Amino acid sequence: MGKDKLAAKPRGLLSVRDVLLSTGEMTREAVIRYKATDFYDSAPFGLTVGFKETQSRILNTTPCITKLNKIQDITDLTQEVFDSIVCKEMDSQMSTAFSLAFLKLLAYKFGNSSAKFHEYLTATYATQPSSPRIICNILNGSKHACNNLAFCEFMIIPSGETMAEKVRIASEVYVDLQQIITDELGEAHLFLGREGGFSPAVSNVEGAIDLLGRAICMRNGGKCNIALDAAANSFSELQSGMFIYTVNGKQYTTNELVRYYTELLERYPSISYLEDPFHEDDIGGWHQLFDLVGDNILVVADDLTVSKAKNIRKYKKCFNACILKVNQAGSVTELVMSYQYCVAHGIKTIISQRSGETDSNILAHLAVGLGSDYIKAGAPARERIVKYNELLRIAR
Repeated sequence: MGKDKLAAKPRGLLSVRDVLLSTGEMTREAVIRYKATDFYDSAPFGLTVGFKETQSRILNTTPCITKLNKIQDITDLTQEVFDSIVCKEMDSQMSTAFSLAFLKLLAYKFGNSSAKFHEYLTATYATQPSSPRIICNILNGSKHACNNLAFCEFMIIPSGETMAEKVRIASEVYVDLQQIITDELGEAHLFLGREGGFSPAVSNVEGAIDLLGRAICMRNGGKCNIALDAAANSFSELQSGMFIYTVNGKQYTTNELVRYYTELLERYPSISYLEDPFHEDDIGGWHQLFDLVGDNILVVADDLTVSKAKNIRKYKKCFNACILKVNQAGSVTELVMSYQYCVAHGIKTIISQRSGETDSNILAHLAVGLGSDYIKAGAPARERIVKYNELLRIAR
């Protein structure tokens, strides 16, 4: 009888524990214990969210965990089946965390070590692994900072033959900007934004771009493009049925903002990436800008699509690159569906972090294993180095 009880014991017990986010707030980590080994992961949390994004509802996860813990061997489930269960019965943060933990468990079951998750992804989803270009946050504004900049992120995209070279360039630009701020504004201005970029007391978009350009030129002139995340939801307001945008203290209509962006691109030809340039419901603005500059730069959708395949399909004529965040998708399965749709329709893919990050390195494996064109991983400093260092290890 004792042997029968032992044989009936479930293999794969789920639980939840609290862990810290990079912002100092708490989040929850999903744990799956299998054969005396814990497989765990946690979900990041964003501050700037699109209105289409499912807000994380703190649901009682106990019923779903109890149901899954009754399964004799949880690895008999496929990723798709497991994800469908947790997505129906858990909030998006917990469904994401459990989906990632289960991905690690399946990778282990099929012989992939923690350093080889990307190889499991490549084999499972029949993709070609990539060495993604890195998009590095160097200077923060808007809701991510304590200055008056309208735009949220001022970033660089280093050029390099190897991942090591790309990361080295990012590191040097970051350090050089720190030196410029120290020399010209003083150490008291070395504030940091939510994603680790500097947030000096600059209130003018062009002034921030100039600072970034000077940091690039100190040691890496010609080796970086500039990327901007406008996050226009944050500086827009609906007035009498029209969107009004406030940039540098000046108000713009949609048509005027289109003109502002085109002039900005003419003034700074190194800008090759513009994310969320209009409010997510200002579809006319998206279309106008994309028709004008879509052949020359990446017009990137984030709040417009929130990593959902149905939104990418609906608005695909407004952009040519798309942010993909696993906790927006809610599971690995949903993320892969969105990724595959982008690839099939020639849309550049950007596997992305959130402003509130965890110490998980799985983002690097998702980007490499799925074959993403880009990875957006925050500043090359502090807690964000977890992602960059894993990219370096994978490349070796």
